[in-house]
Amino acid sequence: MVGQHIALVERAPARVAYRRYTGPFGEPLTRFWRAQVAPWLAEQGLLDCPRYGVPRDNPMATPPDQCRYDCCVELPAGLALEGAPEVMLAGGRFAVARFKGTGAQIGAAWGEFLAVCLTRGWTGDASRPPFEHYPRGATFDPKSGVFSCELCYPVIVTPT
Repeated sequence: MVGQHIALVERAPARVAYRRYTGPFGEPLTRFWRAQVAPWLAEQGLLDCPRYGVPRDNPMATPPDQCRYDCCVELPAGLALEGAPEVMLAGGRFAVARFKGTGAQIGAAWGEFLAVCLTRGWTGDASRPPFEHYPRGATFDPKSGVFSCELCYPVIVTPT
């Protein structure tokens, strides 16, 4: 799925507003994006802004019904959304891989991606969360459920 197509990228910090989802990842989370987040973004005129999906819990260590995930939208300068919590997603060095598939497939893609990062000797930075980045123009097919995004894993840069 992700294999050899992983790059190390410097990402800028991003100020985001979010809606929190709690429950199993995969298809239920895809439904939350469609039913709750997309209409909220449309109401705010933010459908074309970059979006981020930030898992707050490790689904391998947290019961599925307790997994938290923040569905985020990058805010244009000077804009604040009333009643929406905001956070800064930290910038820095990230391993990045492109993903195209369904909500049911993204968990396996994350597993493969993280395994490749480990085999390359990249150390994860626990002070920054991993996330999915949905840039402007990211695709979603409502009939098949196939979408595209970038998987972003924060890594520690060690001097050589």
